[in-house]
Amino acid sequence: MKTLFWDNKEAIDCLQKELHAGRVVLAEGDTVLGLLADVSQKGRDQLDEIKNRSKKPYLILVGSSQKAFDFIEIDAKKVFQTEKIMKKCWPGPVTLIFKAKTGIAPYAQSADGTVALRVPDHAGLQQLLPHFDGLFSTSANNSGNPVPMSVETVDSSILDAVSCVVMNDAQKRAESALPSTIIDCTGDELVVVRQGAFDISALL
Repeated sequence: MKTLFWDNKEAIDCLQKELHAGRVVLAEGDTVLGLLADVSQKGRDQLDEIKNRSKKPYLILVGSSQKAFDFIEIDAKKVFQTEKIMKKCWPGPVTLIFKAKTGIAPYAQSADGTVALRVPDHAGLQQLLPHFDGLFSTSANNSGNPVPMSVETVDSSILDAVSCVVMNDAQKRAESALPSTIIDCTGDELVVVRQGAFDISALL
C-alpha cells in the first residue's frame, strides 16, 4: 500500500490512475478521514464491501457548484435560492441533499431519489476532482463503528482493502477532525440533518 501526500505534485497523477482503475483510496481531506471511489457501480460495490453495508447511499464530492447541477433536479422557482445556498456553503464542510436528476444511475442516488453532494475546501481534492464526474466519499470505518481520527486507528481490514493512503500536512490534519454538516434541501424549508464542521447559524 502506497502512502502519498497531497502537496506532492505526483500524488494527483497517481490518485487519478488508482481511482480510474476502480480502486478505493484512503484519504485525509477537509473533514474526517475518508474513503474515495469513482462514481460508478463498481465504486459503490467496493465501498459497500469494505464498510459491510448496503442500500445506504454515499456522499458525492464534486469540483464546483456548476458540476453539482449535473446530478440534481431543481424546480425553476428554486434555482436562485439553490445557487445562493451553494455559494454560502461551498467550498466547505457542508453536504447538501437534493432531488436526484432524472436519469441519474441508481448507484449514485438513494432509494428515495435524492443525492448528497459537497464541494470540498481542500486544495488537493480540488486538483483531483476536475478529472472525474464526481467521487464517492464516506468515512473510513466499518458500518456501526466509530470514525477513526487517524490513519493509525483505521481498522486493518480497511487498510488491506485500499490501494493507497493520501495524507495532509500536520497543520491541516489537526483542522479536519469534524464531519460535514448535512442540510436537506429537498423541501420548502432547509432541514439540518447533522450539525458538523459548518456553523449553521451562518446560513440562517
